[in-house]
Amino acid sequence: MPSQQPEPSDEQELAEIRDEYPSGWRVLTQHESVGYMIDALMDAPDYHFSKSKLAEKAGVSRQSVHTHLDLLLRLGIVEVVDDASPAKYTLSSDNEVVRELHRLNGLVNQKLNEP
Repeated sequence: MPSQQPEPSDEQELAEIRDEYPSGWRVLTQHESVGYMIDALMDAPDYHFSKSKLAEKAGVSRQSVHTHLDLLLRLGIVEVVDDASPAKYTLSSDNEVVRELHRLNGLVNQKLNEP
Protein backbone atom coordinates (compact mmCIF):
# COMPACT_ATOMS: atom_id res chain seq x y z
CA MET A 1 0.00 0.00 0.00
CA PRO A 2 1.53 3.36 -0.97
CA SER A 3 2.51 5.72 1.80
CA GLN A 4 0.19 8.64 2.48
CA GLN A 5 3.11 10.79 3.61
CA PRO A 6 3.98 13.87 1.56
CA GLU A 7 7.19 13.85 -0.45
CA PRO A 8 9.85 15.91 1.34
CA SER A 9 11.75 18.61 -0.49
CA ASP A 10 14.93 18.39 1.55
CA GLU A 11 16.72 16.35 4.22
CA GLN A 12 15.41 18.44 7.12
CA GLU A 13 11.82 17.98 6.00
CA LEU A 14 12.43 14.24 5.60
CA ALA A 15 13.80 14.04 9.14
CA GLU A 16 10.75 15.89 10.47
CA ILE A 17 8.41 13.50 8.65
CA ARG A 18 10.31 10.48 9.99
CA ASP A 19 9.96 11.89 13.51
CA GLU A 20 6.24 12.53 13.02
CA TYR A 21 5.51 9.15 11.37
CA PRO A 22 8.18 6.80 12.74
CA SER A 23 8.46 3.21 11.63
CA GLY A 24 8.30 0.51 14.28
CA TRP A 25 12.06 0.17 14.03
CA ARG A 26 12.53 3.90 14.60
CA VAL A 27 10.24 3.83 17.65
CA LEU A 28 12.55 1.24 19.22
CA THR A 29 15.83 2.85 18.15
CA GLN A 30 15.29 6.60 18.16
CA HIS A 31 16.44 6.83 21.80
CA GLU A 32 19.69 5.00 22.47
CA SER A 33 18.63 4.30 26.06
CA VAL A 34 15.66 2.21 24.89
CA GLY A 35 17.98 -0.15 23.04
CA TYR A 36 20.23 -0.49 26.07
CA MET A 37 17.23 -1.17 28.30
CA ILE A 38 15.87 -3.84 25.94
CA ASP A 39 19.33 -5.41 25.71
CA ALA A 40 19.62 -5.59 29.52
CA LEU A 41 16.13 -7.08 29.80
CA MET A 42 16.88 -9.69 27.13
CA ASP A 43 20.15 -10.63 28.87
CA ALA A 44 18.22 -11.47 32.05
CA PRO A 45 14.71 -12.43 30.91
CA ASP A 46 13.57 -13.85 34.27
CA TYR A 47 15.03 -11.11 36.45
CA HIS A 48 12.73 -8.69 38.29
CA PHE A 49 14.25 -5.24 37.83
CA SER A 50 13.63 -2.18 39.95
CA LYS A 51 13.99 1.02 37.95
CA SER A 52 17.38 1.62 39.59
CA LYS A 53 18.63 -1.89 38.84
CA LEU A 54 17.46 -1.66 35.22
CA ALA A 55 19.30 1.65 34.88
CA GLU A 56 22.44 0.08 36.35
CA LYS A 57 22.33 -3.07 34.18
CA ALA A 58 21.49 -1.08 31.03
CA GLY A 59 24.15 1.55 31.69
CA VAL A 60 21.66 4.41 31.46
CA SER A 61 20.42 7.01 33.92
CA ARG A 62 17.43 6.40 36.17
CA GLN A 63 15.83 9.38 34.43
CA SER A 64 16.14 7.52 31.09
CA VAL A 65 14.44 4.47 32.58
CA HIS A 66 11.69 6.67 33.99
CA THR A 67 11.28 8.43 30.63
CA HIS A 68 11.21 5.33 28.42
CA LEU A 69 9.64 2.64 30.60
CA ASP A 70 6.13 3.69 29.56
CA LEU A 71 6.98 2.93 25.91
CA LEU A 72 8.23 -0.55 26.82
CA LEU A 73 5.12 -1.17 28.91
CA ARG A 74 2.81 0.11 26.15
CA LEU A 75 4.46 -2.20 23.61
CA GLY A 76 4.21 -5.11 26.02
CA ILE A 77 7.98 -5.65 25.98
CA VAL A 78 8.04 -5.21 29.75
CA GLU A 79 5.45 -6.20 32.30
CA VAL A 80 4.98 -5.18 35.92
CA VAL A 81 5.76 -7.93 38.41
CA ASP A 82 2.70 -8.61 40.57
CA ASP A 83 2.84 -7.84 44.29
CA ALA A 84 6.26 -6.19 44.17
CA SER A 85 6.86 -3.09 46.24
CA PRO A 86 8.53 -0.99 45.09
CA ALA A 87 7.47 -1.81 41.55
CA LYS A 88 9.57 -4.30 39.61
CA TYR A 89 9.61 -5.04 35.92
CA THR A 90 10.50 -8.05 33.81
CA LEU A 91 10.76 -8.97 30.15
CA SER A 92 7.46 -10.19 28.76
CA SER A 93 8.74 -13.34 27.07
CA ASP A 94 5.38 -14.24 25.52
CA ASN A 95 5.08 -10.84 23.78
CA GLU A 96 5.14 -10.88 19.97
CA VAL A 97 7.58 -7.94 19.78
CA VAL A 98 9.95 -9.70 22.19
CA ARG A 99 9.78 -12.91 20.14
CA GLU A 100 10.65 -10.92 17.01
CA LEU A 101 13.52 -9.18 18.82
CA HIS A 102 14.91 -12.60 19.83
CA ARG A 103 14.52 -13.79 16.26
CA LEU A 104 16.28 -10.68 14.91
CA ASN A 105 19.05 -11.06 17.49
CA GLY A 106 19.64 -14.66 16.41
CA LEU A 107 19.61 -13.77 12.73
CA VAL A 108 22.06 -10.88 13.17
CA ASN A 109 24.41 -13.06 15.23
CA GLN A 110 24.19 -15.82 12.61
CA LYS A 111 25.02 -13.38 9.79
CA LEU A 112 27.93 -11.91 11.75
CA ASN A 113 29.40 -15.40 12.21
CA GLU A 114 29.16 -16.40 8.55
CA PRO A 115 32.47 -16.65 6.68
